[in-house]
Amino acid sequence: MCVDGTIEVFFRQCKDKLALDSYQIRSAQGIKRYWLLMSLAHFMCAVGTGRFCSFETGYHEICDTIQLEKYRYLFQCAKESNDFDSFMKFAV
Repeated sequence: MCVDGTIEVFFRQCKDKLALDSYQIRSAQGIKRYWLLMSLAHFMCAVGTGRFCSFETGYHEICDTIQLEKYRYLFQCAKESNDFDSFMKFAV
């Protein structure tokens, strides 16, 4: 694959998964910060799982881990509460 194709894939992944096309930033500093964070997120999807993998594979693994941690947090909140109101105080 040529470099241009690789760049196109990067931009498509950033638009589809990292919301590249949904932000409006007006300052040059804001644009630089956003590009840095988006590039870091893309990099973390490729190597943040403890091994090098494709962006798509890493993205799905990280999303699954985040979802699992949400459930784990809610389970802990439920264990520590006696009724629904106290559960809501823990969970929120």
